[in-house]
Amino acid sequence: MQWSQTVTWMLVIAGWWLVNRQNNIREKRKEIRTLIDKLQVYLDDVETLAIKYHTNQESSDLAFELKRSLNQKLRSKLDILKLRTLDVNKCYPLLKQFRQAVTLNNFDTSSFKPQSMSDTIVTNIWPAKDKLSQELEKSFATKYR
Repeated sequence: MQWSQTVTWMLVIAGWWLVNRQNNIREKRKEIRTLIDKLQVYLDDVETLAIKYHTNQESSDLAFELKRSLNQKLRSKLDILKLRTLDVNKCYPLLKQFRQAVTLNNFDTSSFKPQSMSDTIVTNIWPAKDKLSQELEKSFATKYR
């Protein structure tokens, strides 16, 4: 009788452990998905801000906000995903390309000129942001198939 009770309790504990482990994995996946979704929205906002900056009159406030977003905020958001064990190493070079697409040309206030929506400065911003967005999605899909 005692042997069967021990086996029963071991099965109950093992079952609880397995269910708890699966719930923790699912919750972590949901948290990372939420962080990525917020980051995707933030990338869209930065893209819109960058296009607004390049197509309107020069604004030092917009330039400051863009620099801060590209140099600190986006990087720190990627670092948070990395801490959550998502492999975002391929995203860092794409973040650099996105930053260069926004700030490499026509960002100096002394030589700033408003651009049209069809100018290469503006049209280079979209694919750079899209590549970063796609790599984030790819990183998530690779980890959570």
